[in-house]
Amino acid sequence: MAYDSLKKSEKNLAEAQEIAHLGSWELDFASKEFHWSDETYRIFGLKPQELKVNYDIFLSYVHPEDRKQIDNAAKEALKGKPSDINLRITLANGKERIVHVKFEIIFDEKNNPVRAIGTTQDITEHRKAEEKIQILANAVESSNDAIITKSLDGVITSWNKGAEQVYGYSPEEVLGKAITILEPSILTGETEKLNERIKQGENIHNYETSRLRKDGTIINVSITLSPIFDLSGKLTAVSTITRDITESKIAAEKLKESEEKYRNIVETASEGIVITGNENIIIYANEKMTDMLGYTLQDFIGKPIWGFISEECKPVIKRNLEKRRQGVIESYELKLIRKDGTPLWALLSAKPLFDKESKYIGAMSMLTDITKRKEAEETLTNIETARKKEIHHRIKNNLQVISSLLDLQAEQFKNRENIKDSEVLEAFRESQDRVISMALIHEELYKGGGFETLNFSPYIQELADTLFQTYRLGNTDISLNMDLEEKILFDMDTAIPLGIIINELVSNSLKHAFIDRDRGEIRIKLHREESIEPESESCQSTGSSFILTISDNGVGIPENLNIEDLDSLGIQLVTSLVEQLDGELKLKRNNGTEFTIRFTVAEKRE
Repeated sequence: MAYDSLKKSEKNLAEAQEIAHLGSWELDFASKEFHWSDETYRIFGLKPQELKVNYDIFLSYVHPEDRKQIDNAAKEALKGKPSDINLRITLANGKERIVHVKFEIIFDEKNNPVRAIGTTQDITEHRKAEEKIQILANAVESSNDAIITKSLDGVITSWNKGAEQVYGYSPEEVLGKAITILEPSILTGETEKLNERIKQGENIHNYETSRLRKDGTIINVSITLSPIFDLSGKLTAVSTITRDITESKIAAEKLKESEEKYRNIVETASEGIVITGNENIIIYANEKMTDMLGYTLQDFIGKPIWGFISEECKPVIKRNLEKRRQGVIESYELKLIRKDGTPLWALLSAKPLFDKESKYIGAMSMLTDITKRKEAEETLTNIETARKKEIHHRIKNNLQVISSLLDLQAEQFKNRENIKDSEVLEAFRESQDRVISMALIHEELYKGGGFETLNFSPYIQELADTLFQTYRLGNTDISLNMDLEEKILFDMDTAIPLGIIINELVSNSLKHAFIDRDRGEIRIKLHREESIEPESESCQSTGSSFILTISDNGVGIPENLNIEDLDSLGIQLVTSLVEQLDGELKLKRNNGTEFTIRFTVAEKRE
């Protein structure tokens, strides 16, 4: 009976130890035997009675940094004092646990230590919970927000440093006081209403209101209220987190006022203002912008910009948009198209927009309507056109008079018997041809609609026809083959030197290439080689590289003669004029003569 009772007591003790994670042990100093309870084995990650333990085995589990604590505790226990310490132990699987060891030393009748008895409790989870609580407590205490706990009847029970900073009260001044001391008189009863909402199970987040500081000032706050429950789930208190938003509220009001102010400026501006996204879609436009083009905002917003830009300006805009991505700010003129199809000239000033990460997000542009200015300029241009056409007409007539005088003078020399040498006559004729080539340019300009530019291909045809009529070569049949690109527009600075070059080279072929030949062919070719980026961002000009080729299948220039060695005035003139155009002159001698001239000019649009 007593045995059964003992066994039952031992079983109950073992179960209690397992539940409490509390193991017992005994160390005999004489035999150095270590007796562990089953729960002690479990705490160390072992099966009950798995091995016979001794002090050294126990010590091997203890963290090296904590072993000295055991020695110090043993010294205190030898003085007859119970000892308790916390140790870190490392289990066989590598996991670390924290145990609380409490023990005392038993002495014999001669006061000699004979054994130690104690307990070991796994407090790992308890310690982790304590650390979490401490972290939360530190977070609450170090928060700049006011964190307050109040009972259900509105009495303040906790008050952190943040609350002291926000409201100006120390904990001693408010603990045990009603939360209503923070309520302005104009909001009497609000706190009670908020508490009632919490009692009904509602959470209140970022509720903006006003609160009263100790010094009497009223501040703007954002409040979050949360219920606090006990272990049984019963509501016991309310947590209040309050953030002072007075400065941010003032800043927000100022920002709103500023936004309103600048919005009014933008909306009433005399210039059109448009903002585009990074895909060139319109995301904002003021009323002036839509009025300028005759659209409504609904027609405008969300549309790509390309539908409002004239065709000739689109290449320029594409290049400039790439510059905008590089951060370039610039101004230039462009032609837009109104809803009714009429053109609108504008002076555009554009600025790129970037986000905080310096990523391109679009551009803002300001446009000034310069259509009337352009129309006035066009009127002046038309007047100037008429004036210059008259000048070209007079120059052409004067050049024709000079050509006629040269022709008369040549006839006089021709009739003189003492003029045997034809060099003088040839010189007169060459001079006459050069004058004619320039006169034709002025005639074409006079006949054409423009005064600054000349459509060069028809001019070449007329010049070549004139030269073929001038140099009639008896029975020699010479054909003219021309391959000329249409609509090549050159200004005077390009057209005159090119006209003289063509005159010289075609004249040379007619005079020298087909001596003692029955037939021959002269070829003239002019075409664009490639597009060149223009220096100007105007929508009315573009840069091109051109190739002019003049060739014949005549006798050719001897291989031993270079262009530089030729003493002909015509060839020297050609070389000089090519240099004037910043061009390149090449000579090929293969079944005749071929001159190739490469040059780049800013070609004009009509």
